[in-house]
Amino acid sequence: MNTTTPTTYEPVIGLEVHLQFKTATKIFCGCANIFGSEPNTNVCPVCLGLPG
Repeated sequence: MNTTTPTTYEPVIGLEVHLQFKTATKIFCGCANIFGSEPNTNVCPVCLGLPG
C-alpha cells in the first residue's frame, strides 16, 4: 500500500447550465409550458416519471 501524498493535482472544472425554452409544450410530452402557473399543474405521468 502506498501511503505517500500526491504532490500534483489536475484541476477539473464542470459547468451546469439551466435554461427555459420559449415553446408551447414541454420537450418529452404534450403538457403546456406556461411560465408563472401554479406549481404541479402542468404535469402528466410522463413528466412525473411514473412507471408504465
